[in-house]
Amino acid sequence: MIVVCAVWAVAIAYVVQEQLPKNVLSLPGQTKARHTVTNMAPQGWAFFTKSPRDAEIVPYKKSADGWERASLTPHSSPHNAFGLDRRSRAQGVEIALLLSAAQKDDWHACTSGRTRCLAGYGAPARHLDNRSPRPTLCGTVGLLQEKPTPWAWRDLVAEAHTPEQVMVLEVRC
Repeated sequence: MIVVCAVWAVAIAYVVQEQLPKNVLSLPGQTKARHTVTNMAPQGWAFFTKSPRDAEIVPYKKSADGWERASLTPHSSPHNAFGLDRRSRAQGVEIALLLSAAQKDDWHACTSGRTRCLAGYGAPARHLDNRSPRPTLCGTVGLLQEKPTPWAWRDLVAEAHTPEQVMVLEVRC
């Protein structure tokens, strides 16, 4: 049992060391083992994570009172049964299906706040069918692409995200 654990520990050490950026540590025969290690464990740590600087698509629904946020996230919130209700995960796929049916020219630049940005495009750009088995986005839907504010600028702006583009769709369920 000890020998098996030791072999696995050595193998894991070589994989981890190969995926880390250049550093002062060096394992014996690391340069010779590089080809084998990268072929046996090709993914880097980026495979498991998403860049925090990537833009997010946030859904909004138009109601009589104006635009309301329609996102079911965060996943661990009480209204999602602390992560047990998976509708919030399925909504991301639903948004991706809507985006794949839309066109790139349906996006409009957004230079003002969320409310003005959504209100500025009253007529939907396109009518789409929501093919999700359990749709959460029906009617007039606004998709707002927001970019996170860089951490270094967090004290300079009031919002954590800045709207970049908006798309308004009429979605049939």
